[in-house]
Amino acid sequence: MDFALNEEQQMLQEAAQRFLTENHPCTRARKALPWSDPLQRDLWKAMADMGWNSLLLPEEQGGSDLGAVEASLIAESAGQNLLNLPWSSSAVLLALLEREAGVQTLPELSDAVQSMSQGRSCWHCINDDQSHWDFATQSSNFIWIRGLAEQNDKLQLAFIRSQSLQKCAPALDTTISIGITPVVPTTWHEISITQPAKERIRSTYRLMQASELVGVGQAALTTSTSYAKERMQFGKLIGSYQSIKHQLANMWMLLDNARLSVMYAAAAIDSKLHDQALACAVAEFAAIDSALQCTRSSIQVHGALGFTWEHDAHLYLKRAQHLATRLGGASTALRSVESIALS
Repeated sequence: MDFALNEEQQMLQEAAQRFLTENHPCTRARKALPWSDPLQRDLWKAMADMGWNSLLLPEEQGGSDLGAVEASLIAESAGQNLLNLPWSSSAVLLALLEREAGVQTLPELSDAVQSMSQGRSCWHCINDDQSHWDFATQSSNFIWIRGLAEQNDKLQLAFIRSQSLQKCAPALDTTISIGITPVVPTTWHEISITQPAKERIRSTYRLMQASELVGVGQAALTTSTSYAKERMQFGKLIGSYQSIKHQLANMWMLLDNARLSVMYAAAAIDSKLHDQALACAVAEFAAIDSALQCTRSSIQVHGALGFTWEHDAHLYLKRAQHLATRLGGASTALRSVESIALS
């Protein structure tokens, strides 16, 4: 399989990196702006205008009809810049639910997708087993999902407005707001999606979180490398010392392996290869392991500076830990690899 990006994919990757670096640097991520802030809504509208929110939608719905490979490029850039808007949840999970439902879709779901793709609303999808909801104040609406991870269960959706989340819990990752599951009268709507389609939707969404982890790890490596080229200690650049060189080299190798794993998994999903389940499990493990190790090493490379609240190193570490927890951790991913490989 050719892992080289084609010209259009390279342009998409460069545009995403440039746009988010200019419009959502770490200084903005630190502010954790709510959806009610005009700056946050303007950023979401700009992302929609660039076609990112309709990336996976078919052309007849105004989308680009692209695949998981292209989506993973944006997700990686989102992780690299600590984006605190639920792009993967809205543009990937929500869009795939609508796409796979086809003619059996719900009017409420179609309206949500149309509003999201035009940048008028920002939806975050929550599994029914989550007691703490991400992006509590940074989403305009939520979709509560039942049965996505379970086999043979009916897939049900509940549409929840963000105003229902009154109480916010302290968050490890301070760039993302956390809310407690609301206690509100809930109307569940059932949609008909086949089991293979459910598995594909879930795998693709989890792969986007793995892509974000790769982006977080890349940001940690980039800042560490830059610091090692500038910081003088005992009359020499710290990057000239073997201990620093080895840490940076290990970080690069871990990230390279994770990025290639994610790229293959995304291509396997798009091509519907027989090993896509194994590829996604491997990608999750590689992304979690690399991001956690890279963000921890970044703090070590920065020395005392890396432990300060003012430096961004702890933000990368906390985002990596947050995403890893949402995916179930490295041990869960490794068990999935073993289970699939031995089945």
